[in-house]
Amino acid sequence: MIAISNYKINKTLSWWTGALLLCASLTACSSDSTIQEEDVYDNLTPMTFGSSISQVAKARYTRSVSMLEAGFKVGTWKNFGNNSQQQVMNGYQVDFDATATPYRWNYDGVNGQVLRYWDLSAFPYEFRAVSPYFQGASIFSTGISLNLSDRPFLSQTYLNEVYNVTNQQGEPCVVAQVSRQKNGAVFEDRDELKNIEINTNEKANAVREVHMPFHHLITKVGFRIFIDDPQPSSPDYRVALKSVKISVVNADNNFVISSKSYTATNQQGLDHGTFSDNTTATGEYTLLQHGEYVGKNLRENLNRETALDLCPLYLQQIPQKDVQIHVEVEMQTDHLTNGVVDASNAFTYDSVLSLDKISTTGDRFTWEPDTRYVYFLHIPNLHKHTIFLDTCEILPWDEVQTSDIIIEL
Repeated sequence: MIAISNYKINKTLSWWTGALLLCASLTACSSDSTIQEEDVYDNLTPMTFGSSISQVAKARYTRSVSMLEAGFKVGTWKNFGNNSQQQVMNGYQVDFDATATPYRWNYDGVNGQVLRYWDLSAFPYEFRAVSPYFQGASIFSTGISLNLSDRPFLSQTYLNEVYNVTNQQGEPCVVAQVSRQKNGAVFEDRDELKNIEINTNEKANAVREVHMPFHHLITKVGFRIFIDDPQPSSPDYRVALKSVKISVVNADNNFVISSKSYTATNQQGLDHGTFSDNTTATGEYTLLQHGEYVGKNLRENLNRETALDLCPLYLQQIPQKDVQIHVEVEMQTDHLTNGVVDASNAFTYDSVLSLDKISTTGDRFTWEPDTRYVYFLHIPNLHKHTIFLDTCEILPWDEVQTSDIIIEL
């Protein structure tokens, strides 16, 4: 979570004279309403990025936090949405320096950028950012446009315990959108992507820190499996998972595996935009495949709480609709006498997942951004050769925050 913090500046009398003259000349703006040089000197408080405190809303599932590992590109407007709207930061580059003081997130002097100052007569303010900073990110008052031809979003697969790409390789960027509005005697900050109020401490302070939580444009998918115990009274019985294959296809037979472009308008929401310049899979696309789980006895995995996690780090995917999930499983039961197998039976299961246990066509799932989907596969009776979707848990992903924060629980 990025924050803008207060910084009181003490200068000499000659500096004050120059500042007052500069303030008097700040009515001149460019034709695109971008403020030139330094912003209005109001209470001598510059917009400065620094560390912050995060308050995570209490929920059934706790939202985890990961650290922002790069700088970011930010666009800022004052009087946002009004006729007098002006851009304060036009795609500023903000760099992180772990050793710098007092502000570790710095833009002053980067690419010739100058400090911007709060104007207390110009609320609401709008802050939009993309991390990491890259030239292909364009931030507008009407939306965002991301040219990702050099590093696209990628579908993540897990084949024989090998991920095709790392999390960082598959997710080139994250986004943030925060507003500060005057509401009577207080100033309220909102995370516009989640439509929640944030940074509620010291709301009477118009120039307090502005927290900026970053969010994911992609989704995460996970799979877990459990069975009903076939022989509760027999300790000398083993259920081996011989192989698993999980593949996907969507209604248009064009499951997206790579995207080189992303655009979003205010009407869509910056995190619910359109992926384009896509590469798609023809037919079924294998997300997960694994041979025998050596030494694993599924009698240890008899409910959701103890279900075997088939991909512990999840699989990052590009959000899309009408996804069908095809599961193929091979299992073997062994009866042991004195540790030696004396009888075995093989079972195969082949199903298109559905929450309706009598469906033969399968459900069509929608994967939304910044969300985790955990599919629990259940085999209630080994001999009936049927595998069901017990449930699909839909969970929040995580906030991406600066690497210099205190987490307030």
